[in-house]
Amino acid sequence: MTNVKLEKLISLISKSTNIKINDLNKDSCANDFAKWDSLAHLRIMLEIEKMYKIKISTSKMSELNSVKSILFYLNNSAFL
Repeated sequence: MTNVKLEKLISLISKSTNIKINDLNKDSCANDFAKWDSLAHLRIMLEIEKMYKIKISTSKMSELNSVKSILFYLNNSAFL
């Protein structure tokens, strides 16, 4: 996992949830923040789809509920 991708993802999550960027790190997950609710999660997923020009299945979206899981998915997906 590269720091550039981590920083980019944390920035995206921060903007989508209104969580301060300094409060997020690679160990952050949706359960840690009230602001990372289902609507914010959908915004995060849609932004990732737009940024990487991919389609994430609805079932996969529910699994991607942490910074680590999203990074793992992005780093190990065939589209990259």
